Amino acid sequence: MRLQGVGYHQDREGKGWATAPADIEQDFAIMREMGVNSIRLTHYQHGQVIHDLADRYGMVLWDEIPLVSRWTWGDDAVASAGLRDDARQQLRELIRQNGNHASVFNWGIANEVDFGKSLPAFITTSKDTPAPDPLPLLRELNALAKSEDPSRATALATCCEGRLLGSADIPITAEAADLGGANRYFGWYYGQPGDLGKHLDSLRALRPNQPVSVTEYGAGGATTIHTDNPLGGKVDQRGRNQPEEYESYIHETAWATLSAKPYLWGTWLWNSFDFATTVRREGDAIDINTKGLVTYDRKIRKDAYYFYKANWTATPTVHVAGRRYVDRAYPVADVRVYSNAPRTDLLVNDRVVGTLSACPQMICAWSNVALAAGANRVVARGVFPTGAVDDAIEWRVAPEAARSIRIDSGALVAPEIAGKRYGSDAFFDGGRFGDINAYSGYGPRPEKKVVAGTPEGAVAETYREGRFGYRVPLANGRYTVELSFVEPALAAGARQFDVVANGKRAIAALDIAAVAGAPLTRVTRRIVVPVTDGMLDLKFVPIKGDAIVSGIEITR
Repeated sequence: MRLQGVGYHQDREGKGWATAPADIEQDFAIMREMGVNSIRLTHYQHGQVIHDLADRYGMVLWDEIPLVSRWTWGDDAVASAGLRDDARQQLRELIRQNGNHASVFNWGIANEVDFGKSLPAFITTSKDTPAPDPLPLLRELNALAKSEDPSRATALATCCEGRLLGSADIPITAEAADLGGANRYFGWYYGQPGDLGKHLDSLRALRPNQPVSVTEYGAGGATTIHTDNPLGGKVDQRGRNQPEEYESYIHETAWATLSAKPYLWGTWLWNSFDFATTVRREGDAIDINTKGLVTYDRKIRKDAYYFYKANWTATPTVHVAGRRYVDRAYPVADVRVYSNAPRTDLLVNDRVVGTLSACPQMICAWSNVALAAGANRVVARGVFPTGAVDDAIEWRVAPEAARSIRIDSGALVAPEIAGKRYGSDAFFDGGRFGDINAYSGYGPRPEKKVVAGTPEGAVAETYREGRFGYRVPLANGRYTVELSFVEPALAAGARQFDVVANGKRAIAALDIAAVAGAPLTRVTRRIVVPVTDGMLDLKFVPIKGDAIVSGIEITR
């Protein structure tokens, strides 16, 4: 039986770790409803309540001790005698206290002790000392687990083998336990979501005789922060721009990969619930890790929760994603519905938009759905053999947003500008996003660069670059299109490009640096474009270097 589950921290808002059995029972019920058949009890021994519940309902548990990230003090090359004794005691107690629970499948001996020199400031106090070797301690713990309980496998969750860490010195620890587990955050902390599959294949090829699993994957999801397109700009892994839609995107793409890997014996997403941590200032929270599929107070089940419920259960499930993005930036929207119905209908303001059947991965998607000014009632109707199941939400489009479309190119989350409503980057095809104040997510943020010549500085800071286009659905008519350009770094003569509007060249050989006369200075151009077939087609065509644009404002 393939395991599909979640990592679990037991704390909750208002109680911290002072939870009652009823709290654990509620959490367990929420996880079961989503279709979980396994829980990784991270990263410490959990109480007897959840073990009893798992026994009763047939849930498979991964138990582990809190040997996490560090296994030495300061620059010590080996674990101290006290630390070794403590780890041995915790492992012995974990096994003896939980060994008679039928639900417990394996004993986890450590989590992410293979950072090595990849994050010196996090793991060691000096860049000049050799990375301490965790293998002697791991082998000792593995042997202890075998002596205490020969009937169960040992397991280990790793962070860093084969990851995008350059020349960092990384110890290979997976072989220290029976079962391999990989914590991997492609598309979040590093790399692209599409890198996950080939990375797992490489781990499998290195150790073909060791069962491999994925023990953590996911992304932050703030329920009050939203995007019009999760591919429009860079997510801020250590900051505020962590929209709920990006979390859903990561889980959709990750599960597409994981579900297609038959050699994986189990997967556990991170995390079932938001949880407390004193090192986070991210998304819409402080001291909270927002990678949970359910909020810290258990009141909101995020969109990604229903993605898994639709995929992992036979329970009739229909859920319109983006429901908390109520006040929309654009009068058109891409609508995604998580539905395991044989047939799913989409209705907007009682008008049938379309019908989809057998949606891949239970994701039914409609592009460029028109919204009216004011309130819009969006209904997804799943037609099951047992009857129809509806999910209805309301989206609103302000009159100002209905009159003008303002695109913040290269932005994942659009800034708030007084008097103007911008949306995040959308309607694009090709190119890549960029930010003049780009930040890697580690260390202090660099001094902020300021764009001259605009009261809307935040809009001008991001851009789309390369060879790309925008296709914006519009009612037929004449439109003024104002384009904003900023040259991030190149000198005059290094970048030239045309702008083509509905097949006609509207701007020829634009050299932003030459026109601006100074770096980081906004340049604007206005063009008038007739729309006759319901679409504004803008193409940014490089002549020398890459084309670039920072903002697009379209007014009837």
